[in-house]
Amino acid sequence: MTTGYAKFREVRFFGSLDGLRALSIAGVIWFHSWWGTPYFPQFQRVPVLRQGSFGVHIFFVISGFLITTLLLRERDRCGKISIRDFYIRRALRIWPLYYATLALYVVIVLLFERNWRGESFFHYLPFFLTYTYTWFLSPKWHGGIFNLAWTLATEEQFYAFWPLVLRFFRGFWSSATIIALIALKYAADHGWTNRVLPPDWLPTRILLSASIAICLGVLLAQALHSERGFRWLYSVLGRKWSAPVMLAALAGCLYPAPFSLMAAFLATTALVGACVIREDNGLASILRLRPIAQIGVLSYGMYLFNSLSIHAVQFALARFGLLYPPLVFPLALGLATAAAWVSYRYFESRFLELKTRFSRVHPAPAEGATDGIADPRTGVPVHP
Repeated sequence: MTTGYAKFREVRFFGSLDGLRALSIAGVIWFHSWWGTPYFPQFQRVPVLRQGSFGVHIFFVISGFLITTLLLRERDRCGKISIRDFYIRRALRIWPLYYATLALYVVIVLLFERNWRGESFFHYLPFFLTYTYTWFLSPKWHGGIFNLAWTLATEEQFYAFWPLVLRFFRGFWSSATIIALIALKYAADHGWTNRVLPPDWLPTRILLSASIAICLGVLLAQALHSERGFRWLYSVLGRKWSAPVMLAALAGCLYPAPFSLMAAFLATTALVGACVIREDNGLASILRLRPIAQIGVLSYGMYLFNSLSIHAVQFALARFGLLYPPLVFPLALGLATAAAWVSYRYFESRFLELKTRFSRVHPAPAEGATDGIADPRTGVPVHP
């Protein structure tokens, strides 16, 4: 087990995580392909068809794990975490494509949405620009167009403060901060704190924007970073069959409908843990297949382009009377993949290459091209 811990600490690229990302983005596009389709109103009565949206939370767990792992290893090797470098790396990874996509939406809305949907979009535009969308959602203004911004807002808000916690709080205290945040968020979600934290109060909205999934990914990274935590988790998640079992457990939590989101979050965290604690896990042969892994590499762009891709496919199919989700899904998945590949190859990679100037840890544990550290397929360092 000591050998296993040493190998884990030296891993620069967690090979199965791009595959998990691929499954996650496919689930999101599957969900959006069915949502609101006029020919299938019965979609609302078939809960299992809606579970693809949970892919977002899988992304969150992966992100929390990988970014925290990077920060902990930077602190170990350099003595402290460079907050400035972290923010610059994060901006270079997330901002260029995000703001380019938002600009594209502005043009599209100006041209084609001169209605209440367009008014709602421009009402929220300042909050899209500042990653504060989740703080100012209002029943008065429906958040339909570019609603995908909620996930980016959730992540950017969390990573605005988390490196500071790791910088100044070590060991138990940083973990205690995350556990307290999970407990407070869970209590607020269930209305247990309404007397102290009124739902419409801005601090409450900020608290409710936190993601339990990201927090659990953070705790997973902290546990695996310590040899004692690694030993304990290895006894549970370190078997070849652990990853398939945890995937089955997650499916059980979601089918036919999530009986407990917390149980699903815990199952997702266990699945990610089983996929990173040993590279030859029981799902590796599938998750590391090149076509699947490549979709995972492109998953950030695919997420930003997925709504536009789905609407383009729906528009084309409607002209032929073929607007059916089983057709929309594969075509939208293919179109989103193609658009993301072009973006990654000719646009995003230019910014990813700049990130090497702000990396103090090399080599470092890689997490692929979505938020990551080093993509072994291209050799491009892609620090979060």
